[in-house]
Amino acid sequence: MRDEAILTQLSTVYQVLQTELNDPITKTHYRYVLFDRLGVVSELSPLYNDALQDTVAPELLAVIKRPELAHNLDSCPLLVCLAEPGEPLNASLLLASLAQIKHDHLTRKHYVCGFITSPLPPEALAGELLESCLRAGRALGSAFLPFYEPFTLDVLYHSYDAPASHLGTLLPADTRYCFVDSDIEAHVFHAMSYLDESDFTLRFVNQTLRYHLLNQMTLYGLVVTWHDLCEAQDKPLAPHLLSTIIGYFYDSQATQLVNPRDRRAYVLFSLQYGQLTASKRLSYWIDEVINHEDKQGLLGELLSQERQALEALINNQQ
Repeated sequence: MRDEAILTQLSTVYQVLQTELNDPITKTHYRYVLFDRLGVVSELSPLYNDALQDTVAPELLAVIKRPELAHNLDSCPLLVCLAEPGEPLNASLLLASLAQIKHDHLTRKHYVCGFITSPLPPEALAGELLESCLRAGRALGSAFLPFYEPFTLDVLYHSYDAPASHLGTLLPADTRYCFVDSDIEAHVFHAMSYLDESDFTLRFVNQTLRYHLLNQMTLYGLVVTWHDLCEAQDKPLAPHLLSTIIGYFYDSQATQLVNPRDRRAYVLFSLQYGQLTASKRLSYWIDEVINHEDKQGLLGELLSQERQALEALINNQQ
């Protein structure tokens, strides 16, 4: 059942990509797929590095020379041109990329990162994207932000009220970027201009973004755990999972839970049963953990003992 649902979602993604990569403007541009070669792909796949070297003209491949990996360019992200201006798409590479997205769903490192349209040829676009990663890193006080990683982009996307107006500052002029999020939905954003580096920082960085990036691995772990729990229970996934997790993770109760195990338990129990604070009994135990050091780390165990209160929450939602 889960595979059938993913295939249905990927069919919708395919339609979005067909629209984005073949509209009257983008057909006059280069169209690309971006691979993160820190990810894993089968040697039998047409996306495998050696296969690409054999089947795609060298001038249609370009490496984004990630600084800490520059000593081994085969580990750096790779831009692969799916079509030159005015040419038809390489359909086999596009379909293989979608198959790889299905294979990589919720793995730590996705091989396929996104799909790009740009008037820039491969080497020029690779250089601009490298500079964008460096600029984003500097704005956040770090060396490099690999914003092209799909879950990182998902986290960035959830850091703004109007994501396209902010993420677009990461792209060179007249460029579009499409990525597939953890819900297997396609998101497209377009290049947005800015005045200077200070203006870029002002538009790109906010406190929510800093919090999300700081907690990115925890949020990712919660997404994966919830997927696994739903699969084990043969329970359908609700849409907009990351948004829901973020809502619980940063609510007023969760932010007072200083032990990571308690915060994780709070989010997972909330996903399973609903707003825990709607129950006086469950609120009592949450407050006990918040206010008493000897109970910290025990929230999951304490909540598990309150089966009647938990079941009442579910019944009240029906």
